[in-house]
Amino acid sequence: MNFLEQILSECGADTLKAFTIVPGFGGYFKSVKGVSELSPTRITLALPKLTLVVAGENLSVGRYFEGDLFISGAISGVTIE
Repeated sequence: MNFLEQILSECGADTLKAFTIVPGFGGYFKSVKGVSELSPTRITLALPKLTLVVAGENLSVGRYFEGDLFISGAISGVTIE
């Protein structure tokens, strides 16, 4: 188990639905089923059991492969809906 998985596990998070944010660069999201909203300030992601809303500036989808999604831009927040 790597360090990130250990932290998420101890916090009670499901590592299959985890995400990582790099300030000023973007974020990496796992288990994404689709994108239901896309704008430069807001991207809404559909996950298996919930919806994540990514807010920020100059947001764009960089790469999507087998449920893993990269969003580039300055992410200011992520909320669960």
